[in-house]
Amino acid sequence: MSSPSTPPINKPAEPRPDAGHKPMSEELDSARWSLPPLVPVVMAAVVLGLIVGVYLVSSRKPATSTGSALRVVALPVHTESKGSIAPGGMGTTDQDIEKTDAVMVNMVLDVKNAIEKPMYLKNIEGKLVTDKNEYTDDAAPSSDYERIIQAYPQLQIPGSQPLKSESTIPPNADQQGLVIFSFPISREVWDKRKSLQAQVNFYDHAPLVIDVTQLASAQDATLPTKVTK
Repeated sequence: MSSPSTPPINKPAEPRPDAGHKPMSEELDSARWSLPPLVPVVMAAVVLGLIVGVYLVSSRKPATSTGSALRVVALPVHTESKGSIAPGGMGTTDQDIEKTDAVMVNMVLDVKNAIEKPMYLKNIEGKLVTDKNEYTDDAAPSSDYERIIQAYPQLQIPGSQPLKSESTIPPNADQQGLVIFSFPISREVWDKRKSLQAQVNFYDHAPLVIDVTQLASAQDATLPTKVTK
């Protein structure tokens, strides 16, 4: 008689490998799978920075003009007169007395042509910034300079002539001259100013901005207020 047959033993199916899954231990143990080499990245960043820096320096155009302010004289003017203020005029009235304030500023500018060609000066503008407002004014015409000095002799700066608009500065030459501005503010506002600039405008060239803030802060730059009644 034959012996009973042994039933077959079924082995558990082995799990199929997942190509999209990497064991956590392998990810943690092998940084090469997630991080690029450090040295090549740093070298590439340095080279790129050098290329950008060289481009910015080489593409920057040199200034066509330079300049500075040599002296500043400011004269606050307070005027009182009978009558009413014209429409759009500056000032106040008190018992039919019109009161107006202004600060006349006379400054000597030194402007240098830094190129090999003549530069054609268009005009000069002044900009005054206070804690509340910003004021701009075109320089008085050079033909009015004598008349202004006659009215306000305190403004005179000996040894200088007006810097003329619509004039020419020869190649690589300096040109010095006086410019006069008038700002409709009181002495109190002037004393609290934040900045003062003169802008020299040229034809076909960038303007030249001269900061006069520090020079205007000199102790002798602002004269006593002139009162006219």
